[in-house]
Amino acid sequence: MDLDLEKALDEPVDLSQQFGLPSERLERAELLSLSPVLFEGRLRRAEPGFVLDGQLRFEGVVACARCLKSVPFQRSGPVAWVFAPAHVRNAVAADGEDVELSANDLDIVFYDDFTVPFDPLIEEQVQLEIPMRVLCREDCRGLCPECGVDRNVVPCTCAETNDDRWNALKALRPNHSNT
Repeated sequence: MDLDLEKALDEPVDLSQQFGLPSERLERAELLSLSPVLFEGRLRRAEPGFVLDGQLRFEGVVACARCLKSVPFQRSGPVAWVFAPAHVRNAVAADGEDVELSANDLDIVFYDDFTVPFDPLIEEQVQLEIPMRVLCREDCRGLCPECGVDRNVVPCTCAETNDDRWNALKALRPNHSNT
């Protein structure tokens, strides 16, 4: 979807749009599925350009970081973008001085044309909201690295292996106990 900023030159415009983002496109291995993303907001004129305030709502399923079980999640929250004409950025950069960006500057979308691609902005917000490391439960025991059994369901009978890679560090530790 393209955002037509010109429509908000005279008066604010209410927007409501549903975006279908295939989970494969987001390239997040832990993301199993994602519902359509609903955006509702208002685009208004503000110097030097425009402001779009709104709400995003979506839900999905991610894999538990330890046992790979499906874990549902929901997200709903405010989003906002500031759109400024590219000549504003170019005028500041043309002074020849180094310009230090503030955190607010990173939220500005500069445009050359009144038509701005909106899908990448929504996709970026969704990427930020997808949980990165989710557990199905706080005490999840995960999968056995040897046999692959879910240790939450069945006790694993594999013997614990000793990882010799840590021996050099153990030699550096003061000899308090053998733990």
